[in-house]
Amino acid sequence: MTAPTPLPASVPPGRPVPRRRTGLARLVRRLSATVAIGVLLAAGGLATDTAPAAAAATPTPTATAVDPQLVAAPLSGGVVSPGDSLAISLGLTAGSAPLAATQVSVAIGTEPLSTRTDVDNWLTSPLEERATTTVGTASLDPAAAGERASAIVRVPASDPVLTDRTPGVYPVLASATVAGRTLQSSSVFVVPTGAAADVAVIVPITAPPTGRGLLSADALASLTAEHGALTAALAGIQGTNAIIAIDPAILAAIRVLGTTAPATARDWLARFDALPNDRFALQFGDADPSAQVAAGIVPPLAPTSLAAYIDPAGFSGNDPKPNPTPTGAATPSGSDTDDESGLPTLDELLDVGATTDIWWPDAVTADVVAALGTGGAITLTDTTAIATSSPTAHARAGNAGLLVADADVSAALSAAAASPDALDRAAALAEASALETLPLTGTTTVVALDRDPTRDAVALRAAIDGAQTLPGAQPRGLNTLIGSEPSEVSIADQPLETARVEAVPALLDGEQRVESFASVIADPLLLTGVERAEILQLLGLGWAGQDAAWEEALDAHAAATEATLSSVAILPPSPIQLVAADAEIPVGIKNDLPYPVTVTLHANSDDLRLEVTESIEVEIGPQQSTRASLPVKARVGSGTVQVDLSLTSPTGVPIGDDQSLEVNVRADWETIGLIILSVLAAAFLALGAIRTVRRIRRRPEAEGPEAEGPETDDAQAATDADSTAAEEQS
Repeated sequence: MTAPTPLPASVPPGRPVPRRRTGLARLVRRLSATVAIGVLLAAGGLATDTAPAAAAATPTPTATAVDPQLVAAPLSGGVVSPGDSLAISLGLTAGSAPLAATQVSVAIGTEPLSTRTDVDNWLTSPLEERATTTVGTASLDPAAAGERASAIVRVPASDPVLTDRTPGVYPVLASATVAGRTLQSSSVFVVPTGAAADVAVIVPITAPPTGRGLLSADALASLTAEHGALTAALAGIQGTNAIIAIDPAILAAIRVLGTTAPATARDWLARFDALPNDRFALQFGDADPSAQVAAGIVPPLAPTSLAAYIDPAGFSGNDPKPNPTPTGAATPSGSDTDDESGLPTLDELLDVGATTDIWWPDAVTADVVAALGTGGAITLTDTTAIATSSPTAHARAGNAGLLVADADVSAALSAAAASPDALDRAAALAEASALETLPLTGTTTVVALDRDPTRDAVALRAAIDGAQTLPGAQPRGLNTLIGSEPSEVSIADQPLETARVEAVPALLDGEQRVESFASVIADPLLLTGVERAEILQLLGLGWAGQDAAWEEALDAHAAATEATLSSVAILPPSPIQLVAADAEIPVGIKNDLPYPVTVTLHANSDDLRLEVTESIEVEIGPQQSTRASLPVKARVGSGTVQVDLSLTSPTGVPIGDDQSLEVNVRADWETIGLIILSVLAAAFLALGAIRTVRRIRRRPEAEGPEAEGPETDDAQAATDADSTAAEEQS
């Protein structure tokens, strides 16, 4: 589990069969030549600069030739109302070789395309017999390799080919001869009926995928910068009637930082909150609710706490909130009722201003829809998931409510929103107008744009406005949609993302282990909240098409979870020499968490030579190690004793790996030394007593001589003195 860090290509094995996205397919086809040409030109320039070295190393491979591409797109969304002219923009992009001046002719058909199948077939493989009336030609300037020459062909409103046309969708065909080859580009224009129609456009706002629980401050600064993706999304939506589907994790990432959030992020959040648009929340991290339901998680997961991400410095100026709990009652940090700290609650962090619960999965089945509909929530899906013909935009499958988006129109407008090129965007908008003219969902069309965190503001605004190009189109809000009478439909099961479904149990297994482990800290939500947030981010739909990056993120998360579970543990002990009967053995315990922990150290020895205290409670500060003192008592005997050590949380959950401590018991030497000293002391005392008794017994025999001795000596001394005096007188 990481502390409080992007990635559509071909469909990998196990991915759902993609929806028919004809506009996007044609957009890719139109752009592929330009991209390839640019790559070839760049490669050619590089080869020129490094030709000698390349020649010395390996032969230069032969470059694949790129064909020129012709694109034709009616302007104004392809809508030509009575009295309007028809303007068709043309673009011819040179391939590997430069192009000379080229003539392009434009023809239109007199018979309308009556079904969506006709429109799709025409745009994919045009038949010349459908476009028989030439309405103009254009001379395109020469173009260097990889460059585009452009022109516009205009058909006046007074031209007989436009006057008195019946409403409908009409084919357009542009043709040019380049280097002996005929190039064609097909499109359509619409003569509208003018009938009233309701249109609702749903725009998702998401961030690039991440394995972090919340976006970092650096990521927020980049995304909300002047040219950031979130800034572009907001600029494209402002001033429109689009319905916003917002990932609440984006808002929470800004709110947890308070005043320490980047200034651009705080400004972005203020502008988002001020938008009048209807909105609803995606699942946190834009996680896929279908994968969770398919894995047996009903209802889908929700964040439990974001307290670990809150930066208290960002709320230092806030007035403390009144404490709603009794004095002395603890309130979990991640709960909806916060304490008097003044920090935001979980509900406040996740609030998007929505009044309706809506799930927006990538694919659905009948079982998924039924599960998601529990509690009155609505599931947003599209017409490819509806088995009933002509469903309404608001529908019902059993007891589950549905919003049904038009898959074809959504695909065309998503292609327009994703295209930075104005000509390709115009072609996609014309297709969307044609498809709207041939509705599938009655008088109301719901457009759900693809999740795309990289589109620019101009393209997004063009797509939103393009949905309402047809005369009579009226924008509709979320309340109007869900307030209409639903029709009963049946669900056509779509294939779910197998890999994502299979990832759910493994992620939840790690979460359960973290939940048990988290009992070592006073507020377990500080750990479990981060784990849940990261799981939801890893289940995000933004990972689609980025399998390698997603697998790497999953592996990194698993490794981080294991690191968390091993962050509190007994340090490997060294052998201990025990020479005293009573002692305290030091046991090292580490805590790598940023929070203080409380654990119980357990010790066990089945050897009678050593008595061990069974358990002691130990408190360890954040990111610290400590030495716990384990009382032991040695008994008579010596040898190596093994002491088994283990940790548990205050709730009895095993923590970390068990360890074994070797104790070399030599405590009997102390007893032997005491005995020897005691024997020696007793011997000396006995010897002294014997000598004293013997002296006392000899004392009466020596009293006579001892009494006379002094007197004899005195007499002898007096005689000697008299003799000396006599000698001196003589």
